[in-house]
Amino acid sequence: MRKEERKQSKKLYIMLTIMIFLIIFVDQLSKALIIHYGDITMIPDKMILKQSETQNAIYDETSKSVTILTNLVIIGIILGIIKSDNQFVTRKTKILLSFAFAGGVSNIIDRLCRGSVVEFIHIGNFPAFNIADVCILIGWVSFVAIFASFSAKELTKKKLTTEEKKTENKNNTNS
Repeated sequence: MRKEERKQSKKLYIMLTIMIFLIIFVDQLSKALIIHYGDITMIPDKMILKQSETQNAIYDETSKSVTILTNLVIIGIILGIIKSDNQFVTRKTKILLSFAFAGGVSNIIDRLCRGSVVEFIHIGNFPAFNIADVCILIGWVSFVAIFASFSAKELTKKKLTTEEKKTENKNNTNS
């Protein structure tokens, strides 16, 4: 890796680290504020900030441990992709996966410190969610979109290459 590439890579990792900590901070702060101050009606009958918690009450302590362990493994995989120097893992992919990483870490902090995830955004009949959930959704949906786009481009390239070979073979046969 050239000196300039290392410098850019270092800048990216510093930016991602700041972004991740900022997302975790904002999510944890918003949860602490809603726990402390209680319900806030933003739009009557449409949007309410109200504490509710996601507890896996039907599960025992072993299942909670398995859930946390599974989440840690997924977060580890995301971190591995973010830190990857693979040519297919672009800057954009790393940024978007950092959203999922930060949201996952913040929800794990909830599970470890509070015993459950604090959900507080209630919009209409949708299930309650929090800022970390939004970040996870942004990260994964974006990742899937990027992967689908990449796959479509690669399939198109492969199809063009196959057609070129067929044309070349016909030309060679006719000669």
